[in-house]
Amino acid sequence: MFDNKSEITKETIRVPKSEIRILLWDIDGTLMASTRPGSYREYFAPALERVFGSSGRLADLNVSGMTDTQIAYEALRDQGLTPERILAEKENLLRVFKEEMSRVLSVWENPYFIYQGVREILGKTAESPLFINALLTGNLSCAAELKLTSVDLWQFFTDVPHAFGEISHDRRDLAREAGRLYNRFLQTELRPEQFIVIGDTPNDIACARAFGARAVSVATGRNNPAQVLARHQPDLLLENLKQTENLFRSFSEL
Repeated sequence: MFDNKSEITKETIRVPKSEIRILLWDIDGTLMASTRPGSYREYFAPALERVFGSSGRLADLNVSGMTDTQIAYEALRDQGLTPERILAEKENLLRVFKEEMSRVLSVWENPYFIYQGVREILGKTAESPLFINALLTGNLSCAAELKLTSVDLWQFFTDVPHAFGEISHDRRDLAREAGRLYNRFLQTELRPEQFIVIGDTPNDIACARAFGARAVSVATGRNNPAQVLARHQPDLLLENLKQTENLFRSFSEL
């Protein structure tokens, strides 16, 4: 995995840095989905119990668009836990979460599926010097890697920085952090509009707007149909990711 402390550049970049577009992909509901909706609680609850002594209100939450640290906070705030307290346990939480998630996934058969067109557009953009595929996801880093590896998509996201859920309980902070990471990674000052946040919830749009990035909404998630996403005025609204050539051209023109 990319080390966020590294001071390296991407050798494959062959276009002026002012033309580069950083594609910040959400995972759940955008690239892939669980074959067992709601089953994340089977590893999330025991992880919270091991680290914080309780899973609180986890069973009652609608977690669409939340970061994993926000989920932990919403589940446990009635017990006095703050976002700062949760983030202070980040290293322990990552270790335990990975253990619990790996345990659960080891007994599930085909736990995830990817949406149609995902592999094609990731392959197309990966071949272009104009784009860098990166992750902006509410998932903890360990969860993101486990999920994407299980469906053979992690290969598209190696050796570059990502904005993961352990950065903040507030998803809007993730885009701002992505900007800092890529300015250091590419040793330049990218404009916010060179970043394209791609997700399936209104929170993804709000995240992009907080930073000044472009917002692309995909109506593939379970909880936010196209008419709901449209009310939040993304720069581009898609029913799905199937039309590879059209989508590649749209990304180029944003």
